[in-house]
Amino acid sequence: MLISFSVFAQTPQYPEEEWPVSTPEEQGINAQKLERAFQFAFDDKEPHRSDTLLVIRHGKLVKELYRDGAQAETLHRIWSCTKSFVGALYGITINKRLLTLDTTISSYYPIVDKRLTVENMLMMSSGLEWNEGYEGNPLRSQVIRMLYTEGFNDMATYVSRRYQVYKPGTHFQYSSGETNLLMGFLKEVVGEEKYENYPWVELFDPLKIKNVIWQRDQKGTYVGSSYLFMRARDFAKLGYLYLHQGKWKETQLIEAEYIRKSVQPNPGFLSTKLDGEWNRHSYGMHWWLNADLPEKNEPRIYPDVPNDAYFALGHHGQTLAVIPSLDLIIVRYGSDKKQNIDRNKLISLIVQSVEKN
Repeated sequence: MLISFSVFAQTPQYPEEEWPVSTPEEQGINAQKLERAFQFAFDDKEPHRSDTLLVIRHGKLVKELYRDGAQAETLHRIWSCTKSFVGALYGITINKRLLTLDTTISSYYPIVDKRLTVENMLMMSSGLEWNEGYEGNPLRSQVIRMLYTEGFNDMATYVSRRYQVYKPGTHFQYSSGETNLLMGFLKEVVGEEKYENYPWVELFDPLKIKNVIWQRDQKGTYVGSSYLFMRARDFAKLGYLYLHQGKWKETQLIEAEYIRKSVQPNPGFLSTKLDGEWNRHSYGMHWWLNADLPEKNEPRIYPDVPNDAYFALGHHGQTLAVIPSLDLIIVRYGSDKKQNIDRNKLISLIVQSVEKN
């Protein structure tokens, strides 16, 4: 299936270090309706707990709110949303012709299946054995072992030693391990000397993201699964880069075709039957999608949100939502210890506030 990711015809106004500010009304948003979304996000009677909510439309910051000591300059851990930055780095590296989606991982990690490609890893369809559970099943969780015990010294190598359970490309299994193996592989591709500053030189600096922390493991590999800390305003810039098909000002950082492929349901996901509502989630290349899934006879996971929306999602409710049909970007930081926020309700309340293109 194909998902449209067109944007408005007006010339994009790319932010510098800060976003230009506007009133909601100037960007076709009903301020009173938008306020309902913020009230829901920060309602202490709800089981979720929001730290930050930020809305950008037509490249303008129309509303933001912080709580409990958080402010615009606060660096917040974005957990698994970090994965979408890894996806962007790979898009940049492919655009620089240093590798392709068909490049095999075994060129630097010979223990893995010879058929395993960069594309398989970006689509979370490596076929490597993995258990992603966190608090619910810590004794069996390989992600906890990777991050905190037997694998933390060299996370990429730890992942490369997992058993090959499925043929690469045929079975979807969400895996923080695959992202960390990708970051280890990227270090080999660009070389250790360039790798140290690679995320800054190639991604953060062009987007004028000045203040960011990305932690590394003992081997010096960036923990692409979950260890990135950044401001909400800067996080939104990743969404704007993808919204504009990989172009930032006059520079095509990522090929438009790579962006398109990143926000289409991938074959491994479509051929895999998942448990419960996970079967309604959809996945591209290191982005979650809101696609209807006729191939699975499943509706989209967020029924009241446009089907072209896509997301970076992280532990405890971290969210970057991009909705191309509305030229809309949403960032929400949270501390949802008990359960995640009702994303369908939050995002749909914001969508309902949009009254004019």
